[in-house]
Amino acid sequence: MDTTFASHYDVGTSTLELTGEFDRDAWSLVHEEVERAFRRTACRLTIDLTRAHGVPAHFVGHLVHLCNCCYPGTIVQVAAQRGAPAA
Repeated sequence: MDTTFASHYDVGTSTLELTGEFDRDAWSLVHEEVERAFRRTACRLTIDLTRAHGVPAHFVGHLVHLCNCCYPGTIVQVAAQRGAPAA
């Protein structure tokens, strides 16, 4: 299984899927990827983190806050994360 962080935008579902291992390098790419996906979507954007690994809880909170402020109507999907870093 490839654990490299990657993103994929699905035009049909307006979903930005973020997969792989989440690290500091991944965080630096997320805002740009969300901005690009939000501009491409014709309806509400969904950000899917269910296949990403090691996503810190504070990042999910930050992403939700960012979406509430800058990308109205965006949905952030997550799955339970065992062993995700707290900070």
